[in-house]
Amino acid sequence: MSSIKDKDHSLPDASAWKGKLQSSALAVVQEKMDDLNSQLAALQEASRSETKSSAGDKYETGRESINQSRNMLEKQWALVKQWDGLLRKIGNKPQTEVGEGALIELNLGWIWVAVSLGKLELEGREIQLVSVNSPLIQTLIGKKRGDMSNFRGQEIKILDVW
Repeated sequence: MSSIKDKDHSLPDASAWKGKLQSSALAVVQEKMDDLNSQLAALQEASRSETKSSAGDKYETGRESINQSRNMLEKQWALVKQWDGLLRKIGNKPQTEVGEGALIELNLGWIWVAVSLGKLELEGREIQLVSVNSPLIQTLIGKKRGDMSNFRGQEIKILDVW
């Protein structure tokens, strides 16, 4: 399938296409988790190698810096783990209105309502992955193909929803 739409915007194989999109997103999430795990392991090693010197304040400052970095990475890891769970539960079934799991073609481009992962490229097409809580999606919730909406002073047209 070279394009995901034909002249009337239908997507006969929407489930398969959304499945590919889901797999791509899960791969990106796994890369992020692996990277965060590596960073956490490096911090753990740095923490172990930190030795108390006669300058106790310097030691305590170093330890605190490592702890703050670890806390930040652990929060990021928890968020990415949450994304993984959300991506796995989103179904691939075509939809007719904007909501979680919907693939939307707008006059602005393509959006998949899943998690706030950013842009992915799939089969030569850029798709922005956003959460259902994003301001744009909140404006579009429940809307269908052909509906219009105004978002931050810009007219948005829903060309199709899968």
